[in-house]
Amino acid sequence: MPLTAVDIYKRLPQTNCARCGSPSCFVFATKVALRQEVIEKCVVLSEAELKDLKGVIGEVRTVMTEAGANAYAQAAEEIKGRIKGIDFKRHANGLGAEYLKKDDKEYLTLIFLNHKYRVSRDGDVTSEDGVSPSAWAKIFLIIYINMRGEGGIKNEWISFGDLPKTFAKQKSFKDNSEDVLVKNFSGKKTQLKTACNAIGGTDVSSEFKSDMAYRFSVFPKIPFLLLFWEEIPEEDFPARVKILMDRSVLTFIDIESLVFLAEGFSRELIKQGFGDS
Repeated sequence: MPLTAVDIYKRLPQTNCARCGSPSCFVFATKVALRQEVIEKCVVLSEAELKDLKGVIGEVRTVMTEAGANAYAQAAEEIKGRIKGIDFKRHANGLGAEYLKKDDKEYLTLIFLNHKYRVSRDGDVTSEDGVSPSAWAKIFLIIYINMRGEGGIKNEWISFGDLPKTFAKQKSFKDNSEDVLVKNFSGKKTQLKTACNAIGGTDVSSEFKSDMAYRFSVFPKIPFLLLFWEEIPEEDFPARVKILMDRSVLTFIDIESLVFLAEGFSRELIKQGFGDS
């Protein structure tokens, strides 16, 4: 099976350095998958990595979209077929989803960042609460369902670096999620609180030794904990953010997608805190 944009993204350095000319590694991966860009433009890949990727990319089905279409929308369309063979009824409970059969069609209904979506076996996503699903939401609903998660949450918070085989991804995780939040919300605690509340966060500040702490059910089985320390200029103490996850997280999402999820989670907070501008 040829690699999709998501597959290619997982094998990129995920630094979002923009040296390829695209604003992020994911946008670049989508362009490569759609034959709009060549993999050689990623100057961070080693010669061996580049050779390996060139050998496996192969022919990728081009998604017909209007000129200038969003890369995330293209990727969402590209991966939707991945869940067609999944037994929705069997895996619904393990995913924390509701199973529905209507007019001989099967669906899973689940919450993603405080919004309720219905996903068909064909990978089509519709909203259950009036909020139009973004391409980013569609991508992660498919990725989450495709993991066929089983088991429960361990209720043990850990950092990304505590997960196995994350050393090569730790800088990307910090740069593109935690540090992005620091840059946008340092000195703006009120805006951060507004953003956290907007996407269904629960204030748990009394339970942690930080200036602010919010728990999020990103997916039914993927909780995030956001810890925020405000800057103290007179003590030369910079603002700091930590995003923690449950120790069970890799049961429900792979490492590379987790990096991408944290990046998108951070972008959503910034959007809710300051708007689209």
